[in-house]
Amino acid sequence: MKAGIFTNCFKNKSWDEVCSFSKEVGLTVLEVGAGALHGKSHCNPQELIKDKSEIKRFLKTAEKHNVEIGSFSCMGNYIHPNYAIAQEYTKDLVAVIELASKTGVKVINGFAGCPGVAEDDLYPNWIGLAYPPEFAEYYKWQWNNKIIPFWKEIALKLLKYKIRFGFEMHPGDSVYNTRTLLKLHDVVGDAVGCCLDCTHLFWQQIDPLKVIKRIGELIVNFHAQDSSINETIVDYDGVLDPKNYEDYKNRAWNFKLIGYGHGEDFWKKAVSELRLSGYNGSLSVEHQDPTMSLKEGFKKAKDFLERIIFHDPADEIIY
Repeated sequence: MKAGIFTNCFKNKSWDEVCSFSKEVGLTVLEVGAGALHGKSHCNPQELIKDKSEIKRFLKTAEKHNVEIGSFSCMGNYIHPNYAIAQEYTKDLVAVIELASKTGVKVINGFAGCPGVAEDDLYPNWIGLAYPPEFAEYYKWQWNNKIIPFWKEIALKLLKYKIRFGFEMHPGDSVYNTRTLLKLHDVVGDAVGCCLDCTHLFWQQIDPLKVIKRIGELIVNFHAQDSSINETIVDYDGVLDPKNYEDYKNRAWNFKLIGYGHGEDFWKKAVSELRLSGYNGSLSVEHQDPTMSLKEGFKKAKDFLERIIFHDPADEIIY
């Protein structure tokens, strides 16, 4: 296992700046935000794939700073009911798949997307209940007419290059818990798996340790990020909270740096379960904690992870 950085918090940084920063804080495996909601300041797949020399220059910059690309991330709503928006996100996704194929990267992470509830709908509609009765029919329509067909088509491109796509389970998206992840995987196949991020599992009151046991080999990437519950708010408002993330004190839950929402004991159990599940990839630190700077946060996360992750393969134990 290796500790790395998810570069989504560097939307205004150049690729050289991102690589330099990563080397400085000691997190040298990068999950590179590449288009869609991450922006394209340090990785623009649509431009890179046009010119082999640009791809070489991109890789040389990483090599210069002794960092490596562990995966790409392209988080967008490719099945947005607004066709123009969906097309832009899908172009980014297709370009990322091609870029991965040209750089030897085998994992791409992102969302499954959220459609509307009819062909003439204008906005995404996330359905979390089966009542009123029409909700259940809308839900079936979304899956049968939009979600499954799109990912079956994308899976063909992924299989062509032997790349796997990891869905982050995220409320507001069609894949937000174990059931929906497995629902999509079961019809699409092993081209898709899971980019496991405990953040949104915690506040949904899902046990990440049991999730790791349940989905096992479907885990293709791991986000090292945490979250905390504001019990004062939750006691009377519950966990669903549309308030801006900047309204830190008044939210039901908040993003936290790894170790600042749940302690070392939990995270030791998590990496142990990851090892048992067969996952030995990188743990990408995602920093969205408003209580500390990027540099201090990533350094603290690096020190925390170095204490708990397994650096070497397990030996055969003779009993």
